Amino acid sequence: MSPQTTPRQITPLPPCVAAPLSLMHAACFPEEPWDAAAFARILELSGVFGWLAWTGDSPSGFLVARDLGDEAEVLTIGVLPEARRLGIGRALLDVLVVESGRLGLGSVVLEVAADNDPGRRLYASYGFVRVGRRPRYYRRTETVADALILRLRLQHDITGEASPQ
Repeated sequence: MSPQTTPRQITPLPPCVAAPLSLMHAACFPEEPWDAAAFARILELSGVFGWLAWTGDSPSGFLVARDLGDEAEVLTIGVLPEARRLGIGRALLDVLVVESGRLGLGSVVLEVAADNDPGRRLYASYGFVRVGRRPRYYRRTETVADALILRLRLQHDITGEASPQ
């Protein structure tokens, strides 16, 4: 299916989603999976919100973020391998920008592994710019990778709608 014909829906995270999120996260990041207990702790933090992306009847992606008061921080975003390159990651970012605007937040910040070329291309095409670096942040089975800290400034129109600046 092409990105234009991919049936998808994006819904807010439902209650009791820690275990399914951990399975999806493990499929997206097999060298750095977060377990259900970690997701449960994250989902209990103040200001945490997020979405599931669906392709047909199956979840195909997720985004978990946190309202930090003046900006949204993406805690994790992933698209299942079989659903990549269909626009799902971009659609999740679109929903995040709208929600950030509704909350009156001025920017979105996230970290991406320096060796995650597809993620870096997506964020660059969306308008994220590098504002920092954490050396050797991601620990893999046999390697380490720096984390790039990226920020997207949001511009609010007179209705409060946000868009990338």
